[in-house]
Amino acid sequence: MDAPVLFEKKGKTAYVILNRPEHNNAINLNMRKALCDAWEEIEKNQDIFSVILTGGEKVFSAGQDLTELSAFREKEPFAELPLNNLETFGQNVKKPVIAAISGHCLGSGFLLTLVCSDVRIASETALFGMPEVKVGVPPAFGIPAILSRHFPPALTAELLLFGNTIDAHTAYRIGFVNEVVPIKEMLLKAEQYAHQVNEMSSLIVGNIKDVLRKVTAPDPMAIAYSNAMCMLGRHSEDYVEGPRAFKEKRKPVWKGR
Repeated sequence: MDAPVLFEKKGKTAYVILNRPEHNNAINLNMRKALCDAWEEIEKNQDIFSVILTGGEKVFSAGQDLTELSAFREKEPFAELPLNNLETFGQNVKKPVIAAISGHCLGSGFLLTLVCSDVRIASETALFGMPEVKVGVPPAFGIPAILSRHFPPALTAELLLFGNTIDAHTAYRIGFVNEVVPIKEMLLKAEQYAHQVNEMSSLIVGNIKDVLRKVTAPDPMAIAYSNAMCMLGRHSEDYVEGPRAFKEKRKPVWKGR
């Protein structure tokens, strides 16, 4: 079985490549474990100055593996999936991360780019969204608070309440992505950013990143309230029904409780 995340180092740059193409890079337990291993290696390796995160040219990530989630919910209706936290999604990575995003970047995949990356290069095919509401999954990890730090209120509401997507050019206009490029130029552009930062002091760059993360962090009270509402949603029949319906390839039957 292929590794769910490919990790390699070229010069001063580490490449973290999501590698479940047959499942549109849906994030499951094995991928979460592999991401944790990658972040650990990046942090302890002093020869790594930058990180390029990508899912390849076809798709970045379709989000959470709902088949895994449905099976887990049957046994543990209210517990969190193992290693499903902001640390796994790269919240504490201290080195600059350049995300090269193509195709669907949804749900947990979208969260990965929100939490982990500092610079985002999107191909013209990139689509961003939080479709969890369509399958009855409440946004976890304070996603509403995190998302509202990057997007205007009206667009945040559209993404979360309706599960709609936005294209790369819209993401560029509001400042979420740095550049939109043809798909064949995406990785090259990310490497140009990496090469630039590799020539700088890793100490100074790391300090600047730390400051930026702190001054742009969401309000802790907003995070706490968001998480509390998430837990209310998890104690519902709809929360079990949504992923189950997805697994069974049928429309969910919502009960509002």
